[in-house]
Amino acid sequence: MTLFIDISEFLKTRLTTGIQRVIKEFLKRAILDNYRTNILYYDNTLKTYQLLDNSEFGNFLKDIKNYNFKHKQEINLFQSSKECKIFFDIDSVWNTDIKRVQLYPELKSFNYKIVNFIYDLIPILYPDYLHKKTKKNFPNFLDAVFTYSDIVFFDSISSQNDFLNLKNDSKIIRDIKTDIIYLGADFLQKISKTNHKYSSLLSKKYLLFVGTIEPRKKQVQVLKAFEVLQKAYPELHLVFIGRVGWNVELFMDYLNTHPLKDKNIHHLYNIDDNTLNLFYKNAFIVTYISDYEGYGLPIAESLSHSNITITSKNSSMYEVGQDFADYLFHNTEDEIVTMVSSYLQNPKTYKKKKEYIKNHYKTPSWDDFYKQIVEKLSYESKK
Repeated sequence: MTLFIDISEFLKTRLTTGIQRVIKEFLKRAILDNYRTNILYYDNTLKTYQLLDNSEFGNFLKDIKNYNFKHKQEINLFQSSKECKIFFDIDSVWNTDIKRVQLYPELKSFNYKIVNFIYDLIPILYPDYLHKKTKKNFPNFLDAVFTYSDIVFFDSISSQNDFLNLKNDSKIIRDIKTDIIYLGADFLQKISKTNHKYSSLLSKKYLLFVGTIEPRKKQVQVLKAFEVLQKAYPELHLVFIGRVGWNVELFMDYLNTHPLKDKNIHHLYNIDDNTLNLFYKNAFIVTYISDYEGYGLPIAESLSHSNITITSKNSSMYEVGQDFADYLFHNTEDEIVTMVSSYLQNPKTYKKKKEYIKNHYKTPSWDDFYKQIVEKLSYESKK
């Protein structure tokens, strides 16, 4: 069995979290495992797929923003073969130059199996939260999945149910195999304590919010709650980690001109994994407030550091946080203030909750994520 994985969007965006985290963790294990994996990108100028050199992938991961693959060659995907070939779309392929509604049927005519990993149905369920490009492209991608995919993996029961409900509402009668594979949260095993750039901030008592700044995620509510909390607790800091998304101009203007910016309020982006881990490790409380999540990876990452984690109780988030996280029901500033204040005022309660998470939470691993996918694909290849 040979896997074909298109990372065209990854190379285009050069992002390092979210979907790109999944691609990184899967591919580096596939390469170390000597799994037969062809890493591809689509050259829109040449109108052909290019095969990348697996031996360069480690160097790419060390400098994702700048590294350019030195060795690549044109690959003809459309030729007959007796081996099992699986085209595994794990990237944000709805935005690629080569549309899946044209690609998938051609691949199927050459006996490929089409496998997708769908993280959420936000472009369908909450289109107003997304960039117009995604709103335009995702429905056509989903039509291709409904028509041609052999297996669709999901990162939560919530996302799978959204997909199946939409499939039913769309009167799609074709049988599509689905499965759930939870994402890992252990992306860095050893944390270097040397980080002079942020050593002062890391020693403070801070609330942390990790995630792209976008309307669906409620950074604005956390900021408003922090303004109330900071008056009562002047030593408290707030740290946002994440790139700036779309439709957040008003919020970013408010954040960047805030009188406490770079004093008690901080926004970091383009940080490496070691730095991200240090901020998780030293956080007083982690917040992750959102209207909807396909999974909510920062919840698992936070809990893996035994952090008290305040999040929303909707979509997949209770599925990820279980009884280890603390939940908001309405995503309001008052709820956040009340919950954070209770931990600030009750050190024994805070310590007890931290110990409970440390002693009972089992961090989902990327090794398990990889092994489950390989096992399921291997089984499928024998059918």
